[in-house]
Amino acid sequence: MQNKRPVIILTTLFLSSFAIIGLLAFLSRNIIDKKNGFTRRLLPAILQPRNRQTFPSTIYRISGSRAGKVYLQGNNPYTVYTTTLSLDSLTSISLDIPPEKRLNSGTRHFLYGRHLYISCRSLPGIIDYDLDAQKTSNHILPYYYTKEACISNDQFILRANDRKTKDPLFVRINLNTPTARQEDHFSEKTGTSIFPTDGILYFDTTTHLACYTYFYQNGFICMDSNLNLIVKGKTIDTITKREIKIARVGSSLTMKQPPQFVNDLGTVANGKLFLQSMLKADNELPLDFAENTVIDAYSVTNGNYIASFYIPPYKGNKPYQFHIIGKMLYAIYGKTVVEYNLPAI
Repeated sequence: MQNKRPVIILTTLFLSSFAIIGLLAFLSRNIIDKKNGFTRRLLPAILQPRNRQTFPSTIYRISGSRAGKVYLQGNNPYTVYTTTLSLDSLTSISLDIPPEKRLNSGTRHFLYGRHLYISCRSLPGIIDYDLDAQKTSNHILPYYYTKEACISNDQFILRANDRKTKDPLFVRINLNTPTARQEDHFSEKTGTSIFPTDGILYFDTTTHLACYTYFYQNGFICMDSNLNLIVKGKTIDTITKREIKIARVGSSLTMKQPPQFVNDLGTVANGKLFLQSMLKADNELPLDFAENTVIDAYSVTNGNYIASFYIPPYKGNKPYQFHIIGKMLYAIYGKTVVEYNLPAI
């Protein structure tokens, strides 16, 4: 009997290991094959890299282009990098701006002609740096804001708060008269702070429409430069609204736990909104979705879904941000920027 005991134990362990492997495989398959209730019109073209450039520091975003050059923002708000549209050169520009402790890596650069606008939400204010004259003009705002988009020379649309209800809304300002502002008439007043409608603000220079995309629900809106609502669109996924749980800490509001993202990074160009989706479509292969960054394209004038494509990884990494200039897509992978041909959409 004692001789059979080790055999019984080994057999039990052997069968248990198979049962555990089978259970894990079953659970894994159910997770991978989970249906989200929508499909994508995936373009057959695969983005092929044309050129690449590696910079001395991590690139945060592309500020814009001017006279055949691309301007890029790195970690240092006092330095701007430039390269050609084909990424075959590298120049560093030191901005002659007086030191300001609140001017940190959280700033955002916007290029409009010879003007490089440096938005610093913690000031709050926007610095106008003339690249030709190398002169600086500071524009301090009397209120804080959370999003911004440059729409023309000295003109911005901001995501700020209603003075009475403190609900988020869009305002248009002229930097030369910062105390005056034009407010939109479509933002809802719910008293639930900025979190449920948090997102990213863009401006399309082709249609002169500003677009705002939501992080936690399948929607976006487009407005003209006078803050008239033009489009209230839906993304193709099925997440209409995330349940955002808000907690009060002292006099401030915060999220109890971070909700799942529906939409993440994006850009606008040539009348189209290009938006990264965080949800797999039912007709996508799980490995394709996991390895690549899926981009859904929409019309900013009517909100219609157009098509989708993948931005491939570079050295195993997904892009942190991307930008479109003309027919080229520039994807940012840390210190490296890769240029791709934009698929025909």
